[in-house]
Formats: sequence, structure tokens, C-alpha cells
Amino acid sequence: MLNLPPKDPRSLFGRFQFGGGLLVAVVVIILLFNSMFVVSPSEEAGTRWLGGTPMTSAPLKTGVHFKVPFFETVDRLQTSRSVYTLNGLDVYTNDNQKVTIDVSLIYQIPTSAVMNLLYHVGRAGSVDIQATILPVVRDRALAAFARYNTLTISDQRAQITTQMRKDISEALQRLFDVDVIDVQLVGIHYSPVFDQSIEEAVRAKNLAVQAENTVAQKRYEGEQKTVTAQAEATAAVERANGEAQATVLQAQAQAKAIETVGQALKNDPEYTRFYGLQHWNGILPQVMGAGSIPMIDLNKGQDTGK
Repeated sequence: MLNLPPKDPRSLFGRFQFGGGLLVAVVVIILLFNSMFVVSPSEEAGTRWLGGTPMTSAPLKTGVHFKVPFFETVDRLQTSRSVYTLNGLDVYTNDNQKVTIDVSLIYQIPTSAVMNLLYHVGRAGSVDIQATILPVVRDRALAAFARYNTLTISDQRAQITTQMRKDISEALQRLFDVDVIDVQLVGIHYSPVFDQSIEEAVRAKNLAVQAENTVAQKRYEGEQKTVTAQAEATAAVERANGEAQATVLQAQAQAKAIETVGQALKNDPEYTRFYGLQHWNGILPQVMGAGSIPMIDLNKGQDTGK
């Protein structure tokens, strides 16, 4: 048989003492770890006893804080600016058309609202913050769109956004003391049926404009033809007037010339002989009667040499 040396009682006690010390150290570390917590600069906090009764009457600020290990629960709430986006919210216009919108909300929770939101609104802690804000945003968005017609939404988008910002800000401030920094209408989505009706309306409008342009072109061409005809008629009248005036002036000139010649013939016998010489064709008249042109003595005035 194998004979083992007897164990030293002092050695066993030393081992037990070391193990106990190690256990105590671990427990102390765990207790110390669970009795401290840090609040970051972007949040404020509160504590509850056994998950129930609040242990703080005012929010805990940035820094290191202590609590009773395992018996106190820490609730944190972000107090820096937060962005909450609500996508796919269905609203209705005053002409009963459904429109789907996307809303972006930038808000900030002041110190005065921390304890109320942590322990007096919804479940204790910060688990219901977005669920608390959501119904208010949805209700005010519905109310804002209900004031406008679907066809005017695009043109009045700025007014709708301003109305939503005003209504949401007032409601969250009054109900929860939350400060709204901004509200943006980031998306508007119409129903497929409405989009199709808009496309058809645009197409019909374009056709109507095209028809109006055609009518205007035809009217312009007709007016141009009328103007051209009027111009041609005016030109013809002016031309006829010119020709008539020329004829009158020519007749007047001829009459004046005849009168002048006749007067000269009457007053100067020698002019009669001169006029006859200018207009004689060299042929003597075959028949002479009363009132005929007198014979011209070609030899009159010539030297006979006698």
C-alpha cells in the first residue's frame, strides 16, 4: 500500500483563507461596480428603488453618481437635440385624397421635463419617449393636410410645413414641455390613381395649349392675309388716284396749250403762218370749204427779185 504523508492543517487553513479573501475581493468589486454609474453630457438620469419608487427628485447631471447596488435602477434620458423621423404616414386632404408623407422632427428635452417624461408619462424610464411623441405628430400632420386641396399641396408645401411646425411645437410644449427645434416635410407621395389622373390632366392641358396655338397661328395667318389684301387695295386705290390725277393734269395741260395757241393765232397773223408751217405735212388739202384752214402763201415774205 501507498503511504501518503499526513496533511498539514495549517496548509488547509491557508488555502481556505486565500479563497475567502479572493471571494470577498470579487464581491467588493461587484458591489463597487454596481454602486457607481456615469451620466454623459448628452443625457440626464434618475433612479428607482427596486424598479418602482423614484429615488431622485431632480435629474442627475453629467458626472459620476452612486446608488445602492442591486436595489436601485438607473433611468437615462437623452437631453441633447434628437431627430425623430416618421415615414409612411397616411394623411387626407380636404378633397378626401390620401397622401403619404415623411416627417422629420428635431426636438430637445429640457431639464424641467426630464422627471415628468421618465416617471409620469407612459412606462417608467425612456422606453416610451418616441411612442409618446408619435401620436401628437400624426394628429397635427393630419390636421394640417386636412386644410388643403390635393392639387395645391405642391405649391403650398411651405405653408403646410409652417402650419405643422406651429401645431406640433405648441402641442408638445403644452403636453410634455418638449422644445421643438424644427419640423420638415421631407417627402410627399401621392396614390398611383392620383398620379395617373395628374398625368392625364397634364396631357389634356398640353393638347389644349397645342390646339390654342394652332388656332392662334391660323388667326395670325388670316390677319396677315387681311393686312396684305388691305395693303394691296390701298395701293391700287392710290395708283388709280395717281393715274386719274395724271390724266387730269395732262388734259389741263393740253387745254392750256390749245388755249394758248388759239389766242396766239387770234392775236398774231404771223403766228398763224408759223403754226401752219410747223404742222403742215406738205400735202395740199383736196377739199376746201367754209371754215377750213386758210391757204398758206408760201411765197409771202420772200423776195421776188422784182
